[in-house]
Amino acid sequence: MIRPEDGLGLVLAWTRTRGSLMALQLIFGMTYSNLDDYLLYGKRIIVKVLRNDPRASVKIPSSEKIAEYKDMVSNRHPYLTDVWCTMDGLKLTLQQSGDTLIQERFYNGWTHDHYVSSVLCFCPDGTIPIAYINIPGSVHDSQVAEYGNIYDKLELVYDRDGAQCTVDSAFGNITREYLIKSSQELIHINNYHDRQIARDATSMRQSAEWGMRAFQSSLPRIKDRMVFEERGERKVTLSLMILLYNFRANLVGINQLTSFYAAPLLRDANRDFVP
Repeated sequence: MIRPEDGLGLVLAWTRTRGSLMALQLIFGMTYSNLDDYLLYGKRIIVKVLRNDPRASVKIPSSEKIAEYKDMVSNRHPYLTDVWCTMDGLKLTLQQSGDTLIQERFYNGWTHDHYVSSVLCFCPDGTIPIAYINIPGSVHDSQVAEYGNIYDKLELVYDRDGAQCTVDSAFGNITREYLIKSSQELIHINNYHDRQIARDATSMRQSAEWGMRAFQSSLPRIKDRMVFEERGERKVTLSLMILLYNFRANLVGINQLTSFYAAPLLRDANRDFVP
């Protein structure tokens, strides 16, 4: 039996490491079977606690917060006056299943590997307000967004606050006014204003890559190839990672998105040291 604080430390240490659990066995003085059992239990406890914590939960921000995000984006990208977030897909490697029918669901023919797909939205402060996780890797990112009602949620924000989201070519925006798609071929856009919007949208799309990098680098365990299982452990792990990331983004606030978009970090640091 270990103390609650030791269980918390074990799960947090596990998220910050990769590979074998041998190092954790040495640190916490536990056998592999005991350590694995406490990890299974501890992850579920943390998910249950953080799910209702406003600093970690995945939820659509208030209208006031949406307006703040729009100002942060327009400050950096003048032609994106109504954008509040950006969206991208994330593929995490997965072990092969022994069943060929199950295996093909997770197989991606383009990269010739097995994945679990997710779609995440990122705000200018680095937090994740909308996410849909744990989908077989053969499913296209746009279809993942459809399955997870992400399009509906973004449309709800657009109808309520007139706020839009930037996306890449993987997501369709033909009939979706709340999406602004980036473009690598600006020369084919004749209208100057539309060309500038596409240019700024392409520039802002980089922030989605920053968000993915912040998510994976702050929780290195997510980059390990996941063990194939059908008990729901994969969904618990992904939920845990997103909740911990949001908690860290709100409390610590050190990531590339915040550094780029948040005005307080652009001030002269010397002022903080004036006696």
